[in-house]
Amino acid sequence: GRDRCCLTWHTRREPLACVRGTAHAAPSDLTASPDGAFVYAACGPQSRIAEVDVAERALRRWIDVGGEPGGVAVSPDGRVLAVSLADARRVELVELEGGGSLGSAGVGLEPAGLAFSADGATLFVANGGSGDISVVDVASRRERLRVPAGRQPFRVALSPDGRRVAVASRMASIVRAHEVRAAEPALLDAATGRVERAVPLTSTHEAEGIAFSADGSRVLVPSLRVRNLLPITQVARGWVVSGVLCSVDVETGALALLPLGTVNRPFPDPAGIAVAGARAFVASGGSDTVGVLDLEAAFAREPDCADGRPEPLALGREIVVERLASVSQPGGVALAAGVVAVAGRLSDTVALYDAATLGLLADVPLGPRLEDDAVHRGARVFHDASFAFQGAFSCRSCHPGGHTDGLTYDFDIDGVGRDVVLNRSLHGVKGTEPFKWIGLNPTLARQCGPRFAMVLTRADVFPDDRLDDLVAYIESFPPPLPTGGSEDFLGFADPAVARGREIFFRTTAKDGRLIPPEGRCVTCHPPPHYSNLGKADVRTQSPWDKTGLFDVPHLTGIGRKAPYLHDGRAISLEEIWTAPGVEDHHGVVTDLNKSELNDLIEFLRGL
Repeated sequence: GRDRCCLTWHTRREPLACVRGTAHAAPSDLTASPDGAFVYAACGPQSRIAEVDVAERALRRWIDVGGEPGGVAVSPDGRVLAVSLADARRVELVELEGGGSLGSAGVGLEPAGLAFSADGATLFVANGGSGDISVVDVASRRERLRVPAGRQPFRVALSPDGRRVAVASRMASIVRAHEVRAAEPALLDAATGRVERAVPLTSTHEAEGIAFSADGSRVLVPSLRVRNLLPITQVARGWVVSGVLCSVDVETGALALLPLGTVNRPFPDPAGIAVAGARAFVASGGSDTVGVLDLEAAFAREPDCADGRPEPLALGREIVVERLASVSQPGGVALAAGVVAVAGRLSDTVALYDAATLGLLADVPLGPRLEDDAVHRGARVFHDASFAFQGAFSCRSCHPGGHTDGLTYDFDIDGVGRDVVLNRSLHGVKGTEPFKWIGLNPTLARQCGPRFAMVLTRADVFPDDRLDDLVAYIESFPPPLPTGGSEDFLGFADPAVARGREIFFRTTAKDGRLIPPEGRCVTCHPPPHYSNLGKADVRTQSPWDKTGLFDVPHLTGIGRKAPYLHDGRAISLEEIWTAPGVEDHHGVVTDLNKSELNDLIEFLRGL
C-alpha cells in the first residue's frame, strides 16, 4: 500500500487568518420597483437589503436576508423581492409588503445578478462560481434548468419585449497565453431558458453591468479592453486597459467596441449601466463618476469601432457627453421613474440624479456613518485610478473583486518579450510572502509600492500611510471558495477526494519505491497555505525566462485560479502534469493512471 505521513490526516481545515474589517453597508447591485417608488440595494457585508424611498430621498427600512446578497430583482408586479445569497448557494424570495420570507431556491455556486421574466413566473440567476445560469420556477421555488454561460457570469438583464435574457460574464474565457481573450455574454430565450447566442467580446473583461438598448436591438456591456499581449510600454496611450462600451447586435451578433475614454481622460473600471431612452448611464468605479452616454451618437459610430479595428479614442468625447461627480466607487446603476440611482460601494450611500436635468437630488446614507478602519481606507486606494498615470486604471482593473483577471503580461522592466508572467489572485495572500513569481519582493508593501509604480502606474508610489492601508485591505481577502472536492461544497464525502488526499501526501510510489522528498507534493505544498513559501524548479523555464526557479504558489482556492504555472501555459489543472516533457519534474506522477490523476485533482479542487 501507499505510505502515509502525519500530514495526511492532520491538515488544517479551518479558514486561514484574515482581518475583514468593519462590516460596512457597501451597496453593490441595485434594482427599482416597477413604479419607481423604491430602490433596493444589496448590502453584502451586512447581510441585508436597503429599501430607499425615492420621493422622500431617504432610507425607508432594512430587509434581513440571512446571507450575503450578491444581486437583487423585483418581480414585475412589485410584490416579490428576489435576493441571491453569494455565500449560501441559494436565492431568497421576500414578500415586499410584509417583509416576510416566501422561501428559497437552491442555485449554483456564488449566485450574483438575477432578473425576473416578464410574467414573473421565472427567475434567471447568474452563478459566478459555477459559471452557469439557473432558471428557477418562482411558484415552486425549484431550479428547472441550468445552462453554461461563460466565465463568472455576473449580471442579468431582460429585453424590453421580454423575449430574451442577456448575461454578462465578469472574466474572460481561458485560452492559451498567446491567444486573445474574450468575455462571452450569453443571450437566452426567456421562454425556454436555452442559450441562443454567445458573443465573444474581443480583448475584454471585468463586465459588471449589462442592459438592452431601449428598442431591444442591442445588448450593451461596459467593459475593460485589455492589451495584455502587448508589452506594457505605453501606459500614456491607453495600451494597458481602456474603458469601452461593447455593443452587440441581438440578431446578427455583430460587435462594436465604443470608447468611453479619450487619450488624456480615461474611463477607468466601468461598472453598472442603466438605459433611459437615447441615454445610458455608466458608472466609472475608478474615477468616482457616472458617464452620461449619447446612444444615438454611439450607434452612429459603430462602423468605426467594429471588432478588429483599432480603438478610435477621439470618439470618446462624442459618446460620453457628460461625467457626473458621484459616490465613492460607484457600482450598480438603476432607473426609477426618471431618477437614476447609483450605489456607492465605499461611501455606503445611494445617489439619486434627475435623469433629465442630470442634477443630484440626494446622496442617501444607508445607516449611520461608520468610522473608517485601515481595511476600508485601503479599499479606497485599491479602487482609485488616480494613482496611475492619467488615472487610467486601478488595482481592481487587473484584480476584480480582489481576485485575478487570469491574464499573462509582458512587463518591459524585465526586457520586452522576456519573463512573461501570469497575473495572480490576491485572495488568501496573507502570510504567503515573498511575492512575485520569482519571489523577489519580501513584503506586500514592496510588491504594491515601488514595484507597482515601476512596472505599471508610471507615477509616484503610494504615500506610506496609503500603502499601509492598501496592504491591510489586501490581507483581508480570504482564500477563494473551493470549486469541488470538499464536503462543504459537495454536501457529502466523495471517496475520490480521500483517494486524492492519499496521493498528495504519499511517500512511496505504487511499486513500493521510496519517493525522494523533492518528488513529493507535500514537500513544496504543505498546509495550511499548501506552500512552503520557497522557490522550486519544475522544469518550466522557457528560452525567454531568466530563471527556472519560481515561487511555489499557495494552493488554497486553486480551482478558481486557472490558468496555471508562471506563464499561464496550463489552462487546466490536468495540463500541469500531462503537457509534453513534464515527466516527474513537478512531483512524481508518471506511475499514476488517469483515474488516479483525476482523484488528485478532485482533492486539490477542494482546498
